[in-house]
Amino acid sequence: MDIETIKSKLALYTGDFPFDAVRAAMEQPHAVTPMLIDALRAAADDPATLEGAPSPMLHMYAMYLLAQFREPAAYPLLVKFFSTPGEITLDLTGDVVTEDLGRILASVCHRELEPMKRMIEDPSVNEYVRSACLRALTVLVVQEEVPRDEVIDYFRSLLTDKLERKPDFIWSALVVACHDLYPEELLPHIERAYNDDLVDLFHIRMDSIRQAIADGKSEVLSRTRVRRGDLINDASAEMSSWASFEQASHPPRADYSTVMRQPVTRAKKIGRNEPCPCGSGKKYKKCCLH
Repeated sequence: MDIETIKSKLALYTGDFPFDAVRAAMEQPHAVTPMLIDALRAAADDPATLEGAPSPMLHMYAMYLLAQFREPAAYPLLVKFFSTPGEITLDLTGDVVTEDLGRILASVCHRELEPMKRMIEDPSVNEYVRSACLRALTVLVVQEEVPRDEVIDYFRSLLTDKLERKPDFIWSALVVACHDLYPEELLPHIERAYNDDLVDLFHIRMDSIRQAIADGKSEVLSRTRVRRGDLINDASAEMSSWASFEQASHPPRADYSTVMRQPVTRAKKIGRNEPCPCGSGKKYKKCCLH
């Protein structure tokens, strides 16, 4: 399959996962990379242009494929795109930010941590993007790409002086990241964060920190490696399992024609800043959205 055909098949969401086009791209990384870089650059230069397009997808295929290719040129473009203030990048990538962005960044950064650190420390960057950057650091540690001590020292600097000491999602994400890399050395700073009410107990409680210390470093790092430690190695496997593709790509064998003829009632869309319908009292974006 030639590059223009691959591009056309990956351009828009159609309901079906384009197995043939993604596989064709994976089989010719050197040939397809310039096209993917161009797509990612266009998204990074002006994310708003994608909002008016009908179900754009090429920029998301580019993220996963370039991560699989370990393409370093993708890294600054991802940083630029996801550094866009507000929620536009979440709107344009769906669950990519909360599910896989950390692994994508870890796959293309080649141990260059400073751009991610700048995003973590920048309050204008979306809170979920900042959290994904913290997860990228944990992935790099459990993949033995970056020494654990280096990341623990950086987490210590965040806990002590690099983050504004006011309740914010980034504090909860930081404590989760500390937990995932074994938190013993950071325990006094974590306790202080809880005492100052900076950590949301909905996300992680102090009991989990103490339990991680009791379990031991080896056990904690092993669990983290299993749970969230892989780099992106197969873009097709990563994306084809998405719920948005599953029904269209793998239709049920039974005859549901009678059911399918019934009118579909769509649930009311809940705004990110509206109260969560679960009744927690939190905003939807800080509770059940992800």
